[in-house]
Amino acid sequence: MTKEDKVRQLLAEGYTIWEASGLPTPTESERYTAADASLLAYSEENAEFLAAACQCFWLFRRLHEMSGQHPVYATLLGDWFFSAFSKSLIPLDSVELNDTFAELLAQDTQTSVSQEEYLRFVRRLPMVLVS
Repeated sequence: MTKEDKVRQLLAEGYTIWEASGLPTPTESERYTAADASLLAYSEENAEFLAAACQCFWLFRRLHEMSGQHPVYATLLGDWFFSAFSKSLIPLDSVELNDTFAELLAQDTQTSVSQEEYLRFVRRLPMVLVS
C-alpha cells in the first residue's frame, strides 16, 4: 500500500461522515491538497501521518468557518477532523511540530490563513521534524 493510499484510508471515515451530513463536500482535489503537498515535501517514516494531520488541520479550520451557516454539523465534523489531526500527530512524537501547528492555529483564529499560505506552511514542516 502506498503512502497516498494510507492517507486516504486515514481520512476515509471523516469523508464518509461528511457526505452523510449534508454539508457541501470538498471536491476530489480539495480532499487531499494539503496531504499531497505534505507527501511531496516529506517522505520519511510516518509521512502518511504527517500528511493526514496536515489535511485534517485544514479541514477542521474550514469546517469551523462554516459553523455560522451549519452550526451543528460543521462544528461536530470539524471536531472529528481535529481529533483525527491530534491522533495523526502521535506517531510523529514531536513537541516542535505540535508547537508549530499551535502557532498557526493562533494566527488563523486572528486572520484566516489562505490555502496558499497554508500549503507554504505544510511544505516547511519537514524542517521542523529534522531540527
